[in-house]
Amino acid sequence: MTFLSDSGIDSGSHLRVITDGAKDLAAVSNALPHTGRWVLDWAHIGRMLQNLERAIAPLAYGQITPNGSAFELWDLFIRFRHFVWTGQARRWKIAGERLYALMEIWDRREADRNKKPTGNARARLMAVIYYLQGNVESLIDYRQWQQQSKRISTSFVESTINRLIGRRMCKGQQMRWSRDGAHGLLQVRASLLNHELDDRMHRWYPWIGGRRISWPSMSTSHPF
Repeated sequence: MTFLSDSGIDSGSHLRVITDGAKDLAAVSNALPHTGRWVLDWAHIGRMLQNLERAIAPLAYGQITPNGSAFELWDLFIRFRHFVWTGQARRWKIAGERLYALMEIWDRREADRNKKPTGNARARLMAVIYYLQGNVESLIDYRQWQQQSKRISTSFVESTINRLIGRRMCKGQQMRWSRDGAHGLLQVRASLLNHELDDRMHRWYPWIGGRRISWPSMSTSHPF
């Protein structure tokens, strides 16, 4: 709460939470005195769509149905991705079902030609659909939000966090944090941002204040 207040967000503000779909953050959001909205992070959707795109690309060429184009599978994937990007839930659901059906037709048609089956592409497609369906209330028109200069992704934050974790907790360095040490550091940082560190340390170590000890957030030392 203190951190939010210091950031200029008071109890009457509208809080927008961008998430990868993690439900464990719901309790935190519900405890805050803010009206809020959950928005599914485009970075996670985009990565899943990229994986699906790579799986479909080798299968893209070929007319599958009598009225289809020469790139029927690929054309439908492009439409499916566009409907997700623009938040048209009903249309991406229909396009996703159609895309799965085309893959099944492709498999049956190419079974005798020893062509690569679409099993991997179908699995990735279903993973995308289940993920979107499970978070459908958090989907927005990402194109419109981007045009309005609203944030649609936290990828820049995650890349920084991943880099820090990689340097501090992986074996790339001779000295690294343990899991318990990293957890303890996060508690300290959260307490510092909420201006609670000094009070907590007094509860844990009552002798603080009787010696010349101070924290980085304090301008002067404690008196003897």
